[in-house]
Amino acid sequence: MTTFRRRFALALVCLLPLFPLTQRAAEPPSGAAILQDLRSFQNMGTVLYVAAHPDDENTLLIAYLARGKNYRTAYLSVTRGDGGQNLLGSDLDEKLGVARTQELLAARRLDGGRQFFTRAIDFGFSKDYRETLNIWGEKDVLGDVVRVIRTFRPDVIINRFSTQPSPNNHGHHTASAVLSTEAFKLDA
Repeated sequence: MTTFRRRFALALVCLLPLFPLTQRAAEPPSGAAILQDLRSFQNMGTVLYVAAHPDDENTLLIAYLARGKNYRTAYLSVTRGDGGQNLLGSDLDEKLGVARTQELLAARRLDGGRQFFTRAIDFGFSKDYRETLNIWGEKDVLGDVVRVIRTFRPDVIINRFSTQPSPNNHGHHTASAVLSTEAFKLDA
C-alpha cells in the first residue's frame, strides 16, 4: 500500500465516527396527532396564560384550551422556579431551575401548549411585588414579556394572579400580573 493510500485510509477511519452511516428518519406523526392538527383549523383563537413560577400554571386549563377548544395556547412562566423548595430531591438553585424547566416542557408536550420564560430569577419568598420587580430587573423582564406577546400574538391573555397586592399573596405572583398588564399596554 502506498503512503498516500495508508494516510487516506487512516484519515477515513478517524473521520468515520463523525459521520453516521445511517440517518434515522423522523417518526411520522400519529393519526391522532394529525387529526388534532386538522381540528385546530376550526378555531383561530390564541391564548397566553401568565404566572410567576413553574408550579403556578393550570395544566387542565391549558389542555382544555389547546386540545379541547383547539386554540393556540401558551404558558409564560416568568421564572424557572430555581429559588423554590424541592421536596423530591436535593437539587436547588440552577439545577432545580433546569429540572422545573424540563418538567414544564414535558407538560406542554402533553397538554398541547407552548412554553415561554423570561430571564427573571426566582429568589425565594417576597411579600412586596415592588421588591420583586427591583430584584428581577423590571425593565429587562418587562421587555421579555413584551417580546413574548409580540412573538406569540395572543388574542387573550390570562393572568393567574391579581395585580392588587395582598398580605396573603407572594410578591412574585403579583409582579407577574403587573408585568403582564403593563406589557399588554406597551404592546398596544
